[in-house]
Amino acid sequence: MSITYLTYPEINKKKWDGCINLSRNRLIYAQSFYLDAMAQNWDALVLNDYEAVMPLIWKKKWGIRYLYQPAFVQQGGIFFTNRLAPSTIKAFIDNAFIHFKFAEFTLNYFNDLTGVVNGKVSMRTNYVLSLAKTYEQIYAGYPAITIKNIKRSNNAALQYTATEDYPLILQLYEELYAKRLPYFTSGDYINFEKVCKKLAEENNLIVRKVTNRQNELLAATVLLKDNNRLYNIISCVTEKGKPAQANYFLYDRLIREFCNKEYQLDFEGSDVKGIAEFYCRFPVKNEMYPYIKLNNLHPFLKLFKH
Repeated sequence: MSITYLTYPEINKKKWDGCINLSRNRLIYAQSFYLDAMAQNWDALVLNDYEAVMPLIWKKKWGIRYLYQPAFVQQGGIFFTNRLAPSTIKAFIDNAFIHFKFAEFTLNYFNDLTGVVNGKVSMRTNYVLSLAKTYEQIYAGYPAITIKNIKRSNNAALQYTATEDYPLILQLYEELYAKRLPYFTSGDYINFEKVCKKLAEENNLIVRKVTNRQNELLAATVLLKDNNRLYNIISCVTEKGKPAQANYFLYDRLIREFCNKEYQLDFEGSDVKGIAEFYCRFPVKNEMYPYIKLNNLHPFLKLFKH
């Protein structure tokens, strides 16, 4: 077994994306175009000839390089074509921490860190819903409160439509949630818009909105699509949309549209109580993933992140 540290110029993007596309735990965040757009810098750990890979997304402060989690990148970690032994997972983590003494970043739902003692590990929440069923089968799993709110939304004469105006939805999202996401910069939104533009050109961007009789925007979502997931990256509801239950209407119609397809609807979270409670009002499963923190800096530098 050979795990090699590669700097960004040394990474073979074709082999990298080939590994991600064939991996058992593939996620769009690990595609090279996505990392190029959203990461300030990234290097990599590679097992043998790209049998498994791990992006190392880093910044530098006071001359110290450290691993961090970029905006709009929920999960990172190790991606592999064949399941890895726990010792190999540990070898990847140990290798990363040879090169970085400070780290705050996520791995992915297929990375079991049992026995990996370096760093403080916590688990984060991510809800997913299989769409490989009929709408009636999925609807049968709705709790009573969801059915009640969908009926209320149906009485509000709402309209669910496709739109190509993802910049408008991104702008609305930033306006509504900037205070909740203080670490997201204007540059992050600009970079993510570039991701959306590329995916839209490839017919892999789904943008849906809910409006009322006055054509006022009440709720919207921007989803990224790959071969097996619809990623609910951007989701927003306005103050007018809340009493109309526009969010319930939006996701119920989204499920109607994409049911009977081999996709997971990836809700993208959440550990925020109110958001988690909303997602749990659909028949989801919790696909948890690890978040790891490490601070092996010299004692004089322990507070450098603050």
